[in-house]
Amino acid sequence: MNFQKYEPYRAMILRLFLGLTVLFWGYEKLTLEKLATSYKMDYGSLMMIDVDHFLMLAGGTQILMGVLLILGLFTRLNAAIAALMGIVTILIPGFVIMQDVPHFAYAFTLTGAALALLIEGGGAQSLDQKIFRKA
Repeated sequence: MNFQKYEPYRAMILRLFLGLTVLFWGYEKLTLEKLATSYKMDYGSLMMIDVDHFLMLAGGTQILMGVLLILGLFTRLNAAIAALMGIVTILIPGFVIMQDVPHFAYAFTLTGAALALLIEGGGAQSLDQKIFRKA
């Protein structure tokens, strides 16, 4: 099967699914009480700010990032931040705190998709292309 005709949509597909992942990652921080409870138990002593404030800030930021990724606005910047979030998730909770890397396996996928989008850019169907393209 020839998939070449779909290549122009590669970045859009990455943006859409990475954006939805980051958006829902933020949404759960704002809505799941059990997540807030586990953050307090697991990370409360390590945080310099109140866990509830952290969850509000992180959740809101991730929702904004998800929307920007879906729209393709500041795509590379948001992809770099998403990759950094994934790496931090693998290292800090995965290796250092909980020492349960398989529990955070989703972060490997998120990081890989973010790095691919960082390299690829927003693509032809992005706001980046429409706003910032050189004439």
